[in-house]
Amino acid sequence: MAKKKIKPTPAGILFLSAIAVLVIALITVAIVLISNCNKSGSRNKPTVSPTATIEATEEPSIEPTTAVVTPDPALNPIDPNTTTDPNATTDPNATTDPGNSGDPVINTPPSQATANPSATALGYYTEPTSTMKKNAKDGYVSGDKVNMRKGPGTKYDKVKSDIAKNTKLTLYVEQDGWWFVKCDSKYGYIKNDYVKTGSAPSGATGEVSGTVNASTIALRKDASNSSQCIKEYAKGEAVTIYYKSSDGKWYYVKVKSDGKKGWMYADYVKASGKVGTKS
Repeated sequence: MAKKKIKPTPAGILFLSAIAVLVIALITVAIVLISNCNKSGSRNKPTVSPTATIEATEEPSIEPTTAVVTPDPALNPIDPNTTTDPNATTDPNATTDPGNSGDPVINTPPSQATANPSATALGYYTEPTSTMKKNAKDGYVSGDKVNMRKGPGTKYDKVKSDIAKNTKLTLYVEQDGWWFVKCDSKYGYIKNDYVKTGSAPSGATGEVSGTVNASTIALRKDASNSSQCIKEYAKGEAVTIYYKSSDGKWYYVKVKSDGKKGWMYADYVKASGKVGTKS
C-alpha cells in the first residue's frame, strides 16, 4: 500500500509558525526569570572567606549598670576634709539659715548672760548694763577688811582689798552667791555674806582719799601714841582713809606708795571728805 503524502497548506504552515513563536517566547521568558533569580540569590548570599574559622558563639552576658552622678562643684562644693558622723542626730527644733550653706542653726533660748557681751565672754560682768543701773539698790559692807574681786569667786583677782565696814555700795545683781557692786569708782564682786542692802549707818562714807599735812607722821600699829611705829612718812604722802577711831582722833589708812596699813593721827592727815567711824 502506498504512503499518502501530506501536502502542507498555507493555513497549516501559518499555524505551525505561530506555535513555534509561542514556544520560543516561553523559553525566553523562562531563561530570563531563572537568570534574575540566580543574580538575586548571589547578592543576598553571605560571602564566606575560605580562610575563616567558624567559632562557637557564646551568649553575651548582660550586667546591670549603675549610673554615676558627678556633682557639680560650682553648685555644691564638697570639702574633702569633711567627714560625716554616723551617730549624728538632727535637732527637730533646728532651722535653716537661708544665708549660709544649709547648716542647721540651733534655736538657743536667750539668757541673762547674753544681754551683756562681757558677761558672755568672761562669765562675769565688768560694768553694769542700763537695766542694772536703773534697778540698782543701795547697800554697804557689813564686814571688816572685805575684799572685792573681779568675778564671783575667790579664784578671781582682787579689785579692792581691805574695804572698811559700813563702806557704801551700789548693788546691781546677785550671781553665784556674790553681789556685783560698785565701790567708789570701781566695779567688782563681794560675797553676799559681807553685803547688806539699805542705807549705810550714820557717818559711813566709804573710802576717802587723804594727804599727810605734817612735816613727818608715824604710821602706827594701833590707835595710840605708845603703839609700835611701822614707818614714818613726809608731808604730801597720799593715803586712803578707811575709817576713824571711836574717839575720832585716829584714822585707819593705807599708804598708796607702798601699800602699808595702820593708824595715823587724824590732825596730821587732811581728808578729802567725811570719814566714817568704825562700828
